[in-house]
Amino acid sequence: MNMRHATSGMLMALTLMAGALLPVACRGGAGKQSAGQDALAQKPPSRGLPYELVLVIPRGLYAGELRDTLDAVLQGSTPVLPQHEAMFRLDVAYTDVNLTPWRTFRNRLLVDTDPKQQRPLLAVALDALARPQIEVKASARTPHELAEYLGAQRQRLTDLFVDHELECEAANLRRKHDSRTRDSLLALCGHEVCVPPAFRASKVGRDFLWTGTNLNDKDQNFIYYSYSWDGRPLSPEQFVQKHDSVLCANIPGARAGQWMQTARVRPSAASDASDVALPESVSGTSSSGSSAESSRAPLILARTRVIHNKVVQEVHGLWELKNGALGGPFVALERVDTVASRVLVCEGFVYSPHSPKRDLLRQMEAALRTFVP
Repeated sequence: MNMRHATSGMLMALTLMAGALLPVACRGGAGKQSAGQDALAQKPPSRGLPYELVLVIPRGLYAGELRDTLDAVLQGSTPVLPQHEAMFRLDVAYTDVNLTPWRTFRNRLLVDTDPKQQRPLLAVALDALARPQIEVKASARTPHELAEYLGAQRQRLTDLFVDHELECEAANLRRKHDSRTRDSLLALCGHEVCVPPAFRASKVGRDFLWTGTNLNDKDQNFIYYSYSWDGRPLSPEQFVQKHDSVLCANIPGARAGQWMQTARVRPSAASDASDVALPESVSGTSSSGSSAESSRAPLILARTRVIHNKVVQEVHGLWELKNGALGGPFVALERVDTVASRVLVCEGFVYSPHSPKRDLLRQMEAALRTFVP
């Protein structure tokens, strides 16, 4: 952890509904007030590495139970990766020295206590001091109450910063992306997506597109496929079944009997697999195949979310090459096109055996958010 020291500043922020506002923060806004747009344009550009977060906190408060909770939330494992990679690059700025260098950081978390406060609070402000920027102020009456509150709000807190970073990267990709992938998807199904510009290989099938960088390390890939919707709600079980069926048919390995599929582990080993950064709950669904295969739990984490006002099933997981030694993480967004009665799936996956995978995968996750159905 990079520990830096810095001084007290007071964030006067409105408590905002972050889920509705985050996409606007990195797209320049959708308002019609020229004065507001001019004020936003005058803000300095924010700075910071991808997923770098500055924690602004009184020196004496960053200790004991509260420090343990903050470190667990901000430095915990990124789900679902084959090894530990922290959720964020964490800098700590103490409030008893000059905070000016940290004012324009893109991701700012301000933590403090107030004995007069009635209940714990997360207050969110966008583009307050720079653009794009998100500031979150977490406060409570006592360090113990604040530690318990932040532990309970772990998912919400990390989502605020990760979603903001994803939207900022998505905005970058809309400006600079691989036009061949966009055109290929448009020709296939009439939809658009913006993937990183280094993509160079592709394969088109029936209701299927794969494109990728085709590298031996730091390899990024995009998949699109669709299938007929049976009217039932999307589920992790259905995702794994369709996912493995499509990959088996379209992404074979170098030898017979090899193809890409969802990685699996024995159910009894899922909770104590120390070499895999598993989330708190791992889906234990099974899909068609041999009895030995179906008895192993797919390594996925699925949840329903609203992204850009659309309901999607977000799936993070691990993929593997059946009867092979390759594998890595993937992320997918699955949604229903009710007009066409089809399920649309966009997926990004990474093969990077010698390099960190978090930022590579998150860039692909940002690409999925540029999908225009």
